[in-house]
Amino acid sequence: MGGLRLGAGSGGLPGESRGPAMPAAGCAEAIGLPPAGIGHRNAGFVGLRLRLSDNGRVVEAKVAVSSGFPALDDWARTRIKRCRFTPALRDGRPVWSSYNTSVYFDEAH
Repeated sequence: MGGLRLGAGSGGLPGESRGPAMPAAGCAEAIGLPPAGIGHRNAGFVGLRLRLSDNGRVVEAKVAVSSGFPALDDWARTRIKRCRFTPALRDGRPVWSSYNTSVYFDEAH
């Protein structure tokens, strides 16, 4: 049985937004485990830089730290777009933001 963990992440630049842009419940399930053979035993860490809209959708995802397996990086980058995030706030209103997070795949858990 495999495991998938999402990192705690961090918000954008100071002054860009206030409040966390935490992933909504079910994000790990939305990403899912990659099919066999994508990475080394389907295990690896991928660091991602996300651009989030004011409604919490991922509009852009870039690999910031590679797992060393391009197919695993691409899996994380494309599948994170299925997740929804709590929008960042500025003056109590939802705003676009940047968010750094990580995805850790481990087939042993």
